[in-house]
Amino acid sequence: MVKTPEEYFADQCLAVPQPADSTLSAAEQAFVQKYLGSDALQDMPVQEPEQVLAGAAQTTSAAHGLGDEAHPAGRKESGAHAPSLRTRLAALEQVQMVSFYIREQVFLLPVSVIVEVLRYMPLTRLPMAPPFIAGVVNLRGKVTPLLHLDALLTTDQTMRYTEKSFIIVCGTDDMQLGLIIDKVHTMYMVSKDSISWNIEAQLGEGADFLCGLANIGERLHGIIDPELIVEKLIEV
Repeated sequence: MVKTPEEYFADQCLAVPQPADSTLSAAEQAFVQKYLGSDALQDMPVQEPEQVLAGAAQTTSAAHGLGDEAHPAGRKESGAHAPSLRTRLAALEQVQMVSFYIREQVFLLPVSVIVEVLRYMPLTRLPMAPPFIAGVVNLRGKVTPLLHLDALLTTDQTMRYTEKSFIIVCGTDDMQLGLIIDKVHTMYMVSKDSISWNIEAQLGEGADFLCGLANIGERLHGIIDPELIVEKLIEV
């Protein structure tokens, strides 16, 4: 079953995410200290761009940005070990996903992790950051790294970020990410029988930022896991 992203998100009657408070999560603090500095963060202008699409994982004024209803497993308690995104999705009979292009390749994201889709916006460059980090923005009060997905997921290392680029903003319990893509493709409702969650044996290192593979129309598409990307951000 195929449904366009515009049709799906319009049916949800979702609003623009509300500005977050100034409290930083542990992951956000680690990112700021490593690449930006607290003084530079305070000087960054707050950006409130017009949305292309509103997502399901709407941010709230809570520090970590995800409401209980939107997050697949709800907000985790302080100090509690929350199930991984893969575990939460694998428990579902069907998973609603958005597909999009990165250098002519199609990848997927679960709708439940998408906060909003935006067009190109100015960013603050981070000279000390690895090349896959395009920069960072203060998006509606939340520190949001913008990442070159082509550098993480494909052999194309051109890392283009132009006025034609789109950004899928994803929420996790730890921090918010902006994933730079070429364009949104379409929407799928994928049954659990069409998804492989044990992908390490098939892809090896290529599975570093994927939590599964979906078989759609006899083609396999990687399902991106923002939680794994956050771990990479803090480690590098």
